[in-house]
This record gives sequence, C-alpha cells and structure tokens, in this order.
Amino acid sequence: FATQNPAGALYGGRKPLSRAFRNRFVELHISDIPSNEMLTILEKRCGCPPSHAKLLVEIMNQLRQRRSKSGIFRGKDGLITPRDLLRWAERAAKNSGSKSSLANEGF
Repeated sequence: FATQNPAGALYGGRKPLSRAFRNRFVELHISDIPSNEMLTILEKRCGCPPSHAKLLVEIMNQLRQRRSKSGIFRGKDGLITPRDLLRWAERAAKNSGSKSSLANEGF
C-alpha cells in the first residue's frame, strides 16, 4: 500500500515514478469529496448541525475558488483541506456548538 500526490507543478518536489516501479501497484485516482458527501461526513462524524456543516462547506468551496482564480498556494488544497474542515467542526462542537464558537474556532 502506498500513496503519492501527483508529480508536476501542483505539488512541489514530486517527480514522476518510473514505469517499472508503478507496475508494482494498482493505481487509484481519488477525486475531491463532493460537497453533499462532505456535509454528511461533518454531520455524522463531528455531530455538526446541518446549518453549521453547510457554512463550513461553503467556506471551503469559496476558498478553493479563490485559490483557483489567484494561483495562491498552488497546491491542490492550498488554503483548506477536508482534514482542516473536520478539525474545525470537531473543535466547534466541543465548545458549545454555536455559530459564534464556529467563527471563533476558525480553521
């Protein structure tokens, strides 16, 4: 079992693997988690209310859109990752779960 971010400009320092080495593995390419699935994950795993989960996913999508337009932090998830979103939701849930705690926790 192995993982690697794609080689190229998106991820610094990544070089293509040789064909001989790649033939030793079965390659699976995983795309981004769809927004509706991310909502469900936040609600079920973090106990996040649906309204809060929707806000978090909207913020993630806005940051990704801003990144893609500006080229800032060229990596695939240069501004926010699903892991960041989960941590944010978990911290907010521990601190009363209000919208103000959601804003205070940030990511």
